[in-house]
Amino acid sequence: MPRKILFLCHPDHGHVIPSLAMVAELVRRGHEVLYLTAPSMRDIVAATGATVLAYDSHYRDADFTRLAEDPGYLLSVLLDESAAMLHTAVSEVEGIGEVAGVVYDTSVLYAGRILSRRWGVPSVQLIPFFASNEKFSYLNAMYNDAGGDGPATEKPAELPEWVGTTMRRIGELSHAHGVDTPPHELWFEVPECSLVTIPREFQYEGDSFDERFTFVGPCVGDRDFLGEWTPPGGEEPVVLVSLGAVFNEHEEIFRACVEAFRGRPWHAVLTVAEGTDPESLGALPPNVEVHRWVPHVTVLEHAALCVTHGGMGTVMEALRAGTPLVCVPTSALDRPTGWRIGELGLGVVIDPADITPEVLAEAVRSVLADRAAAEAAERMSKAVAEAGGAARAAERIEDHLARGH
Repeated sequence: MPRKILFLCHPDHGHVIPSLAMVAELVRRGHEVLYLTAPSMRDIVAATGATVLAYDSHYRDADFTRLAEDPGYLLSVLLDESAAMLHTAVSEVEGIGEVAGVVYDTSVLYAGRILSRRWGVPSVQLIPFFASNEKFSYLNAMYNDAGGDGPATEKPAELPEWVGTTMRRIGELSHAHGVDTPPHELWFEVPECSLVTIPREFQYEGDSFDERFTFVGPCVGDRDFLGEWTPPGGEEPVVLVSLGAVFNEHEEIFRACVEAFRGRPWHAVLTVAEGTDPESLGALPPNVEVHRWVPHVTVLEHAALCVTHGGMGTVMEALRAGTPLVCVPTSALDRPTGWRIGELGLGVVIDPADITPEVLAEAVRSVLADRAAAEAAERMSKAVAEAGGAARAAERIEDHLARGH
């Protein structure tokens, strides 16, 4: 039975892109999808067949250096996004007919959970990184690591001041929309349906997550909006280098990458998005190409290695292709992913403070020569394929909405 479904996501490529293939699949199955996001994402979302609704987002105005290291500031920014989303949803969606359900990115869970309660419709949470439960907290792992060599397993002894501020703001936002759920319940509830776009095998404490969590793995579809890429001629191993689409103002690391590949028998494909001017990297050796954007999925079909900051989107695309990794976590958000890569033997992790051309070149050489890493990446590729991707995600959404809770 076709349904009208509302998706909510703030304008971050690492959150919007994982949802696109499942949206396209739902549209293919006859559902009407409304997608609420910022104007900057309009074109790539519209290509799925969804109807795009734009809200007044200020996410891109945030201080991303602070965002990556300060959880209180991060949650404040995301609460602002949820408030703006709610304003648009109430003013525009309520007047165009009944919505059968809300699918929301976990970063704007306040908007999703408040709308679900306001409208009395079921909701689905999308989690494009590690899921959290009583055994593992992604937020705790990011900001409370002990010694920097692995995720924290214990909660802080005292709750920081920003927790109280966040609770108060959640309560005010809920009250403004006629929802009387206590703030802590709204924030910490475990929804009946969460879709996690990583395989269970990559999840910390994966076996501890119950039937409320469906690990569908990366949902990969058409990526024409990222342009085209043609593989180089010759026999040199291809290495993809990406430091993400947001926290990527790391010209010094990109410069080290260029020098790491200069004169060596590898072909590097660097993507710098909007954070670094390609011209600032100077004259490039013939075995290095630099782009703002290319479809990583296409490059990874030919790549022997991926160098990444640990963004879950790129990591999943690499593991989908069976490509081992060199991880350079450039923010607190990426450290848990780096630790997991090392723990599972999928590659090596380098502290960005230690990056030099020589250090990076040695890491590339060692992982390319590491048969165990290649085999671990192949096993994870199989797990990704078995997770089901966009088709399984769409089926789970349909089933949950059909049951009405």
